[in-house]
Amino acid sequence: MNYVQKRLMFLSLCGLILLTGLFYQASQNPSKEAVQVAAGYPVVQTGHRAPSVDLIGLDGQTYSMETFSGKPVLFTFFSSWCGICQEELPKLSRYYEEKKDTLNIVAINATTQEYNKEDVKQFVQQAKLSIPVLLDEEGEGIEAFSVTGVPVSFLLDENGIVMDTFYGPIDQSKLEEALGM
Repeated sequence: MNYVQKRLMFLSLCGLILLTGLFYQASQNPSKEAVQVAAGYPVVQTGHRAPSVDLIGLDGQTYSMETFSGKPVLFTFFSSWCGICQEELPKLSRYYEEKKDTLNIVAINATTQEYNKEDVKQFVQQAKLSIPVLLDEEGEGIEAFSVTGVPVSFLLDENGIVMDTFYGPIDQSKLEEALGM
């Protein structure tokens, strides 16, 4: 490898590290929420009541967000084509089986971002998900929760107050820390 190639590789690596750091900082920045509110974007804020939306489950029943009140609930937005979601949801489903007496976990499909609604059903069957799966066919949930990408999850207390928001995959230890477990 000659000097120019080494230099280009080094500069590319530095740029990649810089971009990764900027992305991480932006995703962890608590002032981001305040900037979005000031700019007029609706934002689901920690410490405030979560919006109420009625969605249809894969079982054909209509569910409101209040259906899952009484114990903490994790609403996680996903798409069947999302690789991270494909890895995360089976883990969340297994975690739900262990903790279902003290925690609800609900998967909300961003159906407006799907190629085909049948893909969602096929994904749920293949992944053998035991958690309730709701379809956001009109994008009401995405709009109400200000979802800009998947996966994103909102942890609510038993009264529907937002305790925490998780962008990207959920780390079980961070979830348990947010729950005080």
